[in-house]
Amino acid sequence: MANGSWSQPVPVCKAKHCAAPPNVPEGAVLTDTVFSVNQKVTIQCQKGYQRHGNSVITCQTNQTWSPITAYCEKILCGAPVQVKNAFVRGVYHRAGDIATYSCYSGYMLQGSHASSCLENGTWSTPPICRAVCRFPCQNGGTCERPNTCACPEGWMGHLCETPICILPCLNGGLCLAPYKCDCPLGWTGSRCQRAVCHSPCLNGGKCIRPNRCHCLPSWSGKDCSRRRKPCSITCRGPELLALFSASADRGVKTPDRMVCLIENE
Repeated sequence: MANGSWSQPVPVCKAKHCAAPPNVPEGAVLTDTVFSVNQKVTIQCQKGYQRHGNSVITCQTNQTWSPITAYCEKILCGAPVQVKNAFVRGVYHRAGDIATYSCYSGYMLQGSHASSCLENGTWSTPPICRAVCRFPCQNGGTCERPNTCACPEGWMGHLCETPICILPCLNGGLCLAPYKCDCPLGWTGSRCQRAVCHSPCLNGGKCIRPNRCHCLPSWSGKDCSRRRKPCSITCRGPELLALFSASADRGVKTPDRMVCLIENE
């Protein structure tokens, strides 16, 4: 001015602001109250909803917001997990919903009885319904159905209490465990198939029954220890073929020399 001073009032520069962003249905409430130019805001959804589309908007220089394409949609989990031998009750499919499980008769619930629809669209871990057997399964068997055991290989019976010997035990042996026989006195082997001779069979003899040896033709005795006395025979007549067999009763001695005679035809 002519007096050397500035006219009043002195101008003031104020920052430009945008009004609060438009509400997004089921969107979360924003905590900010002032929105400056070029400020970015991320659209959030309320609990139980999931966001779709571009979630970031910008306060533009003309003090308007960039277009909003984001929207919030209720989280759905779909049908709850099917649990074997159980039925499920409750209203479900949305985040926060709960499905309640109950086991059929003869089965016992293991774990939590309820499964929740989570915010990520999945169900929490459901329970398991295990069969109940009044009497415990034996020998590694598992309770497969109410009062019914599933037996491992080598066992059978209601409680898996009976061993199985695929090849039967011989000579009076009893199946004691899978593929293992309990042999009576005088027998051994996996099937009780080998006789036991307390005195070993000598001179090529073979133990065929408890304490009983089968000897080679030139040996005798309980353990094949006695050599048989050879028999000599003389056949009269030229170029004749003779067949000879002889046996003596116990305690009877054969002659020292035997003669083969030709019978008259």
